[in-house]
Amino acid sequence: MNWAFGILLFFAGMGLGYLLHWRMKGKGDDNQHLRRELEQARFDLDQQRQEVADYFEQSREMMVQLGQSLDKANRFWNDSAQGMLGDGQVMPLSLNQPQLEGLEEIPPKDYVQGSHGIIGAKDRIANG
Repeated sequence: MNWAFGILLFFAGMGLGYLLHWRMKGKGDDNQHLRRELEQARFDLDQQRQEVADYFEQSREMMVQLGQSLDKANRFWNDSAQGMLGDGQVMPLSLNQPQLEGLEEIPPKDYVQGSHGIIGAKDRIANG
């Protein structure tokens, strides 16, 4: 009797496994719908990547044009100053380099001269 009960349980397990497999795999329409959504998402992602790449390429081209315009303006400034005032009277602008001379000596405007007791007052309260 044990072996008959074992065979019966074996076939019942196989049937239950088949039903679970059939239920979990879903219908073919659902899979096709999910595949279409996946392909659409991939297409949208590729399109977004291309738009970002195009944006950065356009930004790079604009920066190159800006640099060329700045060089042209610096050359014009230097030539005009030299032609109108002569040599040595006006410091020429350098090409592609910002003028940063003397900025180290000027303190930032947000620094306060002297003590106002703000930090000291909190320190005294904390120490009691």
